[in-house]
Amino acid sequence: MQIYSDSRGRVIYLTIDPKEIRLDLQDLAPDFEYERTASVSNVKEVCKALKVSYDELEAKLLLLLENQMTAFDLFTEFLEDHQIYFQYYSGMR
Repeated sequence: MQIYSDSRGRVIYLTIDPKEIRLDLQDLAPDFEYERTASVSNVKEVCKALKVSYDELEAKLLLLLENQMTAFDLFTEFLEDHQIYFQYYSGMR
């Protein structure tokens, strides 16, 4: 689901399922295309750190990240602060 979009071409998507939480950031300006992805396979650890059940996870992440231009950084900093391993990709398109 899209959780952020602005007129400068930044779009952030959040995907949640029992096996993975994934955040995708795309900056798609006319002369510059950049993307970052963070994915976590230990969904239980994220739930534990947020003190929520899996059923409450989406609502909690939306509360923390939705409509935030810095949602990607907030999410990855949260994972790092709680020592939760995640895969990270950053690059040009």
